[in-house]
Formats: sequence, C-alpha cells, structure tokens
Amino acid sequence: MATSRSTEPSAPIIVKHPGCPQWGLGYLVEERDEKRFYDFEDGLNHSIAKAFWSKLEPVQLGDDEASALEARIRGLRDRPSAAAKKQRARVVAPPLTSFDEQVASFESQFEGGFGGPHFIAEERGAAGAVAAEGGKKKSKAFKQGAIETARALLSKGELEALLAAGNLTDFMERITKVHKAATGLLHPLGDLIPFNKMPAEHHRAYAEAVVDLLYGAGDYAARFDRLAGVLAAAKVVTWPLATILSALVYPDEHVFVKPSFFEKQAVVLGFNLAYDRVPSAEGYTRMQSLARDLERRLRERSLAPRDLMDVYAFLWRTISPPKASAKS
Repeated sequence: MATSRSTEPSAPIIVKHPGCPQWGLGYLVEERDEKRFYDFEDGLNHSIAKAFWSKLEPVQLGDDEASALEARIRGLRDRPSAAAKKQRARVVAPPLTSFDEQVASFESQFEGGFGGPHFIAEERGAAGAVAAEGGKKKSKAFKQGAIETARALLSKGELEALLAAGNLTDFMERITKVHKAATGLLHPLGDLIPFNKMPAEHHRAYAEAVVDLLYGAGDYAARFDRLAGVLAAAKVVTWPLATILSALVYPDEHVFVKPSFFEKQAVVLGFNLAYDRVPSAEGYTRMQSLARDLERRLRERSLAPRDLMDVYAFLWRTISPPKASAKS
C-alpha cells in the first residue's frame, strides 16, 4: 500500500486485539481516513482509529497459515452467520397496539406530557431530588437522579485516577452505586446479581473498557464492542449492562436498551431492527436509530422528550396495551 508518509511504520497485516479476545485474529483490508479496517475471525469488520493502533498486537504467521486465515475470514464475511440466520428465522408477533394508541395511552397516563408534574413524579424526578432525600426511602422517580449520580461518580478525571492507581475496588463500588441509582432499569436477577458476582480477575479489563467507552477517542462502535466483549468474557453480558452507563452519562446521545421492548416497538413502527441477542455495536446502532425515529415521531405529535431517557420511558410505559379491567 503506497503512502506519502514513509516515516510511518507499515501496518501489520495480521493482528489481535488484547482487549477483545473474542474477535480472534484480524486481517488488514483497508487503511483510510486515519483508520485501519480489519476483518476478524468473529466474521465482522472492525475499524480501528489511529489513536488505538498501538493497542493491536501483530501476529506472525507462515505463508500457508496466513493464506488459510484470510480464506477462513473471507468465508465468514461472505456467508450469513449463524446469528443472522437466527435473526431471519425469528418470528416476531404482530403488533398488539399502534403508535396512535401509544400516544393516547401516554397522554392519559401523564397529563402535561413529559413536562407535566405526574411524569416528573412517576418517571423523571426533579434535579437534585436524590441528594435532597437523604436517608429517606426513594420515590418511584429515579431517572434524573440516576443521571446525576452517574455523572458525579463516573467523571473522567476520577475514573482515570482510580484506574492509574490500580484502585479497582473503589472503581467497581462507583459502578455499583450507579447501578443502584438506576433502580427499575436493571433487573436484579438478570443484571445486578450476576454483575456483582463478576470474578475479580475481570475487574481491570472492565474498568479500562468503561473509561474507553465513556471517554475514549476512537469510534464508539469499537468501544462498545470492547465493553460487550469484556462482559461476555466475564459471563455477565446483557443489553441493559452494555448500554446503561452511556445512557446515563450521555442521555442526549445514547439510549438504554431492553431488547424485548425495542423489538415490539420496531414492529409497531415498521422498523427493521434485525438485531442479535448478544450485544454488539452493529445491533446498538439500530437500537439507537429506532429511538431517534420514535423521538422524531413524538415531536411531530407536539410531545417534547428531554432526551433518549424520556423516549425510553415512553416506550416501556406504552408498548404493551393495558390489561383489561376485571370489572369491564
């Protein structure tokens, strides 16, 4: 590959990413716009920004081994993966509601919409409400408090200082406090209990992945996949755990995901979600697009969500029709 910067070392052809061992080995296919694109043994193409090139470890293989690797990877790229086959075979139930019915349901539940007192009391909460409660029992409203807690405990400087000092105990305690503040978003049995039992040998990799996810300079997709990979290696990977931190720290940009809700919403809106049950950046991008589409439709109905956390609240409050009253 020709380049006008002869002082730069040539790109390694075959690499592995120590932070994402589940990718396997990667084969360089392209370099442009200060990014290198590798096809990996997981069957996906991963882009690596220049700032992270040094994290890749070159792998030396014999000519025959290198050719076999390239052929195997190209084969994975050219044929549908098992996950893709499962996606196509998945039967999605027909919608039980419509978007019009969702809007009507939301407006009947929350007079005044997202800015009304009922929504603030039941869903959003007021700024500083958690701090003002002190030792009192938490109210149902927690989302604003969870956002404030995450931003306070997961600041860039403090996380980087803890990581540099090797203070993984305090780092993980901060994550646990953020998870606790998000009561109602994370499921105790499916998310919290398994996460809290994460073996200590995975804590550093997780801490590094969190700092990279929230404050890294590379593509968000690669950073998301890195975190999902660490959670998978620790056997605690779920969509909620993979999306909760970004959704709380950056609610204007990122969305919290419970895939069953998103799958139902996609059917209602005629949106091709086609995601994998295992969290991935590719799947998350589609979840994010669905949330943005829903946000746009809400604004067209003169409803004004503050951010994607409000969009999520609308989704989970309205996606299933209310149960029929026993008296009806």
